[in-house]
Amino acid sequence: MLITILGSCRQHSLNKKYKITSIQEEISYPHYSKEILQLIKYLKYKNISSEDTKIVFRTPILNKCGIINHQKYFYEFVNTDIFIIEIASKLYYKYNDYYVHHIATEEHYSVPIKNEIEIGILTKEEIEKDILEIKNELNKPLIIISHLVTREKGERYILSEWLKEICEKHNIPFINPVKELLKNNVDMNNIFLNEKVLAHYNENGHNEILKIYEKFISCICLK
Repeated sequence: MLITILGSCRQHSLNKKYKITSIQEEISYPHYSKEILQLIKYLKYKNISSEDTKIVFRTPILNKCGIINHQKYFYEFVNTDIFIIEIASKLYYKYNDYYVHHIATEEHYSVPIKNEIEIGILTKEEIEKDILEIKNELNKPLIIISHLVTREKGERYILSEWLKEICEKHNIPFINPVKELLKNNVDMNNIFLNEKVLAHYNENGHNEILKIYEKFISCICLK
């Protein structure tokens, strides 16, 4: 089984058990629905030039080097069995017709178009439309995952509820990581790195969330 992760380091535990494509590490860690959809279309259609990938995708921004071997990623993409997709933000970052990775706005990466990036907030309707287009473009099994949501209020909570409703409506598997961990009676004080705003798992956390990913992936495989 080959898995493509379209998300953040919060899915790195999957590397312990499954074969993962190089797309996440060598192209981008997308965070919002329009960014994810754009990456999928790039993989399918090569509709962004090598030069422009240096201002759009995370790894080319970090390396200051455009993507050259698109064919490698296209091959991995078309041979993927399951896509793991994390939608972690309602914010979008737009430059002309591109939806760029958020680090393009950060001073120390010296991205030349930094001051021309429009930052906005996606509506529930826009996210739903993106998810349906993502589903159609992939035409493969997918699982959608929310950010770590530890309070029943705030923007992360609102987004996670939107995603739950959208996925239920369109019969898409959805994981709210914190709710699933609580179902497994995991000690929530022992699975996250000590941060002011929780964003990362520690090693124990990766081990625990992997069990949940395994359960959802197994259910898809049995269908």
